[in-house]
Amino acid sequence: MVTRQQTKENPDGYESGARKEQRGIQSMEAGGRYLQILAEAGQPITLAELSALSGIPSNQVFTYMVSLLRTGLVKRDPVTGRFEPGPLSLRLGLLALRLVPAVRNAMEPSIQLARRVEHSVLLATWGDRGPTVLQSIEPTVSLHAGIHIGTVMSLTHSTTGRVFAAYRKDAKLAEMLEADFGSQAPDGERLTSAQFDAILADIRKRGLARGEGMPIPGINSISAPVFDANGEIVLVLTLFGVAGAFDVSWKGSLATSLLETTKILTEKNAAAAVPST
Repeated sequence: MVTRQQTKENPDGYESGARKEQRGIQSMEAGGRYLQILAEAGQPITLAELSALSGIPSNQVFTYMVSLLRTGLVKRDPVTGRFEPGPLSLRLGLLALRLVPAVRNAMEPSIQLARRVEHSVLLATWGDRGPTVLQSIEPTVSLHAGIHIGTVMSLTHSTTGRVFAAYRKDAKLAEMLEADFGSQAPDGERLTSAQFDAILADIRKRGLARGEGMPIPGINSISAPVFDANGEIVLVLTLFGVAGAFDVSWKGSLATSLLETTKILTEKNAAAAVPST
């Protein structure tokens, strides 16, 4: 027998021995599977690869990809013909990251920090390609540093990336560091592995990274981590400004203000995880 009782979980009010399966659109679900394949691939892939991985003939896969291209969920390289996540996928991914409680809770304190010290603040979290900027707060005139929402910061040549490198536990981190390590530093100098290991050890000791001429020449920066209740790094806050007007000293007012903010955010994350009684 079927009875009717409206609830938040069951707005139609119908209940039975087995929960009624919601009706969906099969073509949307098929398109979602292709997006999942793209995400799992971790790199641009061909139509033939999509066909092989999905078990669907190429001509059928292509019709779905045409629609995904039109929505912006997918884009295709005009030279290689390979498919990869499009601008709409990027926007959705960044929104999802920004809605993570630890990130969402950091927004207002970061704005207050930027106003207090009168310097720009970056919020970055860990994305598929590494440290990804979620917010750039500029209380004064824009520095035009080329950093914007969605920018992936260098692991080795930015203080943001170095903090993640110092604390992040990720099976792919060593591989990503190796690829990034070989890139040219902004000042033209290359670090040795021993020098970089010493830098990371110092970051873990101080809970802070600083850089002159980083992430670009003429810009100084200071970065600090925010942790979750399990002690895992979830966010990095970075202060940056013009070299001549930006103090990178370890005990300076900028470093002190940044550490105060990240400490408060870490404590809030820990408190939020404690069940209320």
